[in-house]
Amino acid sequence: MIKYKKLILFFVISFVSVQTKVFAQSGPDYFIFKDSIYNNPIDAANLKGIRIPFKAKVRSYYLFQDLSPNIKEALALGGSLSWSPSIVSEHITGRVTLATSQKIYGQLDRDGTMLLKPGQEGFAVLQEYALQFKKNKFLMNIGAREMNNPLLNTSDVRMLPATHRGIDINYLFKEDSYISFGVFDQIKWINSDRFYDLYEFAGFDRNELVWGSANRYKTDKMAFGFYYLFAKDYYHGLYTEYYREFSVRNKPIKLGFQYMHENDLGDGIGGDFNFNMIGTKLDFSIYGIKSFIGYTHVLSEDKAQEKWSIMPYYNMMIFNFFNRPKEQSVKLGVILELSEVLKLYPNIGFGFTPNNGVVASPNQQEYNLTFDYTFLKDFNLKVRGAFVHQNSIRNLDFYAKDIVDFRIILNYNWSNKF
Repeated sequence: MIKYKKLILFFVISFVSVQTKVFAQSGPDYFIFKDSIYNNPIDAANLKGIRIPFKAKVRSYYLFQDLSPNIKEALALGGSLSWSPSIVSEHITGRVTLATSQKIYGQLDRDGTMLLKPGQEGFAVLQEYALQFKKNKFLMNIGAREMNNPLLNTSDVRMLPATHRGIDINYLFKEDSYISFGVFDQIKWINSDRFYDLYEFAGFDRNELVWGSANRYKTDKMAFGFYYLFAKDYYHGLYTEYYREFSVRNKPIKLGFQYMHENDLGDGIGGDFNFNMIGTKLDFSIYGIKSFIGYTHVLSEDKAQEKWSIMPYYNMMIFNFFNRPKEQSVKLGVILELSEVLKLYPNIGFGFTPNNGVVASPNQQEYNLTFDYTFLKDFNLKVRGAFVHQNSIRNLDFYAKDIVDFRIILNYNWSNKF
């Protein structure tokens, strides 16, 4: 593990020494937007229209995780092909997406990367089948599609994104601002070859509809979002976020706040739980370098449920979410833009938890570095490395543990608008 530490330290020192433009990064892969230096979960384009007739995505993904003593490793090739025809009129659009993930390399004793099905098996799946009705300010989606709001999202951190099936009705009262209500019944997870009833996928022997609402108000300088999810006899969840952009001495600053809450309902088929988490983040510029600092705090002794999506914590990193019971975390990050096509993302995060009591767990530090290179216009290569160190807790007989996570991701995106 000493070699891993030296290698990461070498990369960080080398890259920080380069004089570049720097942009802030926060949040998981599926909330990174190329056209913005800032990334907030509520900026995700959940109501983006279906406009491109043909679209193909090809992805090669290698993942290695040394979890001491377990090792997970696989190399897979896959992607998706989408067809979105206009039906009857320009107001009605369909979408059908076929997707696959096939094994190139994967030993059975290194299963668990979630690039493939359990057992290191490749698969193919009908990922999306949906209709969209849009006229004036009203929009309705019917079927299975990729969603991108904090409580139901694509969780696109492996080969294929998650999709959810349902009906949602939306009113867009201004650009980038909307109110939305929906009901959902099924999910296709990131490494599954079929759709499951939402309750079945969560491990419950019953079937119920899940109701939700997504609401966002956004201007040039601020945004506020409120998202709600209700599952009978199991779950009540909400996510709210606010951010505002302003200037201090003619330098741009962006301050954001997030709050998440989950609790059990009715018969409590998922057990008793009450999860609360707060977070804040600041994007700022210093000496011409735009940077990021974030803080999150889990206020409760219960874990987040996350049965149907990965929650968008401000301080998420490649490996850690920093969402353990009573955990407080701090994250620092920048984006080093070496050229128009080459970027480097060094990040560091610290997680602090109680050393005794029922929720005691080790403090940990995570160091991330992402190499991001775009070439031939439609190709993108990401090489990502993470090193995690966990501190020893003698009274719990827990001794220091190091984790290594390494990924090579090659993406190709193609579309045709004829």
